[in-house]
Amino acid sequence: MGRTWAAGARTATAALLLATASVSVAAAQEDGPLGWRDEWYEPYEPPPSLPEGIQGVVRPDPNAAAPQRINTLREVFQALQACWRPPGGSGYSGQEITLRLSFKRDGAVLGKPRITYYKPGTEGEQREPFTRSVREAFERCTPFPFTESFGAAIAGRIFAFRFVDARPM
Repeated sequence: MGRTWAAGARTATAALLLATASVSVAAAQEDGPLGWRDEWYEPYEPPPSLPEGIQGVVRPDPNAAAPQRINTLREVFQALQACWRPPGGSGYSGQEITLRLSFKRDGAVLGKPRITYYKPGTEGEQREPFTRSVREAFERCTPFPFTESFGAAIAGRIFAFRFVDARPM
């Protein structure tokens, strides 16, 4: 009788283990992938990406001073503002032009700048002098004096410079 009892106990233990395993598998299927309930489970969502490009507005400022070394994005726009000389005698022309371009790590312009937007001002004959003044600002200022680390960080990144002739009359 001792052997029969031991064999029956083993059979009962095996049946209990199988029943427990099937219940835990069913419970795991109802829960999230880590055994959490579905209301606690949130799917993985990657963080939002950085912006595709860097954008800023450049307005004329005759008192702007160019930084000696450029180590921030703000200083890039300040340096360009210090270099830009809108055409004289136009007062507030209302013109705007947006350029897209990239820089090399040494501060030189990479490739050819591209005009992506132009808003004509109050006088049509001011277009050529206005676009020329923007082109001359880049010729006068570049290559920018980037620090080594800043140049490495922004090399190839797309900048959008919006030049706005908003000087008072």
